[in-house]
Amino acid sequence: MRQQWLRSAVGASLIFIVAVAVGLVSTRPPSPLAAAERLFQALAFHFIAPATTDEPTVVIAGISEDTLDRFPYRSPIDRAFLARAIDQLAASGARAIGVDVVVDRPTEPEKDAALHRAVTRAIPPVVLISVAADTSMSANRRQFLADFLNGVRSGYANLTRDRFDDVVRDHNPVEPASGTRSFPAAIVRALGYPVPDHPFPIRWNPGKAGGSAPIYPIETIALLPPEWLRGKVVLIGAVVPGTDEHRTLASSFGSAAFGVEIHAQVVAQMLAGHALPERAVPWVELCLTAGLALVGLAVGAAWFGYTAVTALMAVAFGLIATILAVCGAGGPLLPAIGPIIALATAGGGMRAWRGRAERRDRLALQSLFSRFVSADVVKEIMRERDLFMAGGRPRPQELTATVLYADVASFTTICEGMAPEPLIAWLDCYIDAMAAVIMAHDGVLLRFIGDGILAVFGVPVPRRDEAAIARDARNAAACALAMEQAMDRLNDAWHIAGLPEAGLRVGLHTGPLIAGSLGTGPRMEFCLLGDTANVGARLEQLGKDHAEPSPRYCTIVVGGPTWSRLAGAFPGKPIGEVLLRGKQEVLMAYRIDSAAARWAAGQHAAALAGQPAAASGQSGTGMAGADTGRTQAPEVPA
Repeated sequence: MRQQWLRSAVGASLIFIVAVAVGLVSTRPPSPLAAAERLFQALAFHFIAPATTDEPTVVIAGISEDTLDRFPYRSPIDRAFLARAIDQLAASGARAIGVDVVVDRPTEPEKDAALHRAVTRAIPPVVLISVAADTSMSANRRQFLADFLNGVRSGYANLTRDRFDDVVRDHNPVEPASGTRSFPAAIVRALGYPVPDHPFPIRWNPGKAGGSAPIYPIETIALLPPEWLRGKVVLIGAVVPGTDEHRTLASSFGSAAFGVEIHAQVVAQMLAGHALPERAVPWVELCLTAGLALVGLAVGAAWFGYTAVTALMAVAFGLIATILAVCGAGGPLLPAIGPIIALATAGGGMRAWRGRAERRDRLALQSLFSRFVSADVVKEIMRERDLFMAGGRPRPQELTATVLYADVASFTTICEGMAPEPLIAWLDCYIDAMAAVIMAHDGVLLRFIGDGILAVFGVPVPRRDEAAIARDARNAAACALAMEQAMDRLNDAWHIAGLPEAGLRVGLHTGPLIAGSLGTGPRMEFCLLGDTANVGARLEQLGKDHAEPSPRYCTIVVGGPTWSRLAGAFPGKPIGEVLLRGKQEVLMAYRIDSAAARWAAGQHAAALAGQPAAASGQSGTGMAGADTGRTQAPEVPA
């Protein structure tokens, strides 16, 4: 038992570990399931997540197509125009100004100088955008940019795209190679706020594809109400369709976000103190995946077939509904695909593992009990197999059951008077009829020995209480009476066909037995050991001494332990105390066949009429008297 439990625990643990690993790894790029996970998150974010209505701390002065139409050339943008815009923003009370325009080539010298003076003399800090060291750029342009940014606050442009789907999800505030700050980080640093030194995920506003920052045309700055700009961080950048556009989580199902919008979102996030890094160990995802794997193990262990599939699907849909509810309430986007894969892997793995054990046990049970077990008994055996199966074979155990021995009266004489072929056909009719009766009464037909039948009621699943043991005894008694009726029908058919008729003897006894299996492989056989089986066989032989004077007689002899458990459910006739071979103590025996029932009915009627009973002595439920004296049972082989 301990070994079986340990083996089950090890198997379940391995399935759990594999399921969690598969759930975590299968949703990492470049797996196609990573795309499914990200699509789910994009759908949830776009359609479920609520839009925030916080007061914006960052606004955008956008350079649009209308802005560029004002000038004789589109690129580079007029530097004097940018200088005036910076002066106007400074005068309006802007908290800080960021210029998302790369100044990497000369234009008109006076205008270039005007822009440089405006940047250096402004009271609020002004930050210009630079480029990373690995950005492709000619030496002349890189040198001009470096000279222009000399003495000017700057930060490099780094929109980190996911190599798997080219979506901007995270921001790295520090360039790993040089240690220089990013454009948003330089703005936050210029305002005196701490700058994180680790990458962090960008938090988007579901209400806007480009973020929360409002966009005002740069040419209308002088016309805007002062409170729209006062105390705000203002970013100047291009909002021209087709230029500097990027895909983000917020723009998955809409137009792409402009680079200046992404910078504005990152600045606002860092100013709000929300630049938290992703944990080195994704504990939330790990716990959720492990939890679903445990649920899958439980489902796979408890159910199978359509029930297990339905339960797993219900759990998966429940997880999705929970994630959407959390997202709709403003909570974080939790992973779904990975945990569901872990759920399915654990459930399927546990079901396959248990199914293998079930198939092994089923094959063992089929080899032991063959086809002589009813469907209800098969269900009970498979449902309770953990109680008595160990290592693919029944575990030896002591239990209380009722054995049934049946034998054809005068079968030797019948054999001597019939040719082999009709004899086998005659015996087949008898065996088929009796086997059907035993199976109909939930008995387990163990074997045939010529014309003899051994069946047992109460195995292989051990009974847990006396009520169940008594129910088995009543089933055995009802089975014996049904066998008597089946024998009458066979005799009627044989009489018409001109074949020999025969009687039937049945012995029933209830008591302790050792049940288990002997042999291995195809030679394995379920067996019963103990005195109860021997007593049952000798009670069947005792029926010879109490047979009616008819070739079609039937005697059903039960021992005292069986009779007491029948509790008056079957009328009968006491035989009296018998001393069986090899026994030191006498045993009360009774008959419950139809002849005994008629005798009991006559005794009962005589008692009601006030007439003396046919015999005096011991009385019991369903009878008025009994044979007196002690009977010596005949010697029978053990």
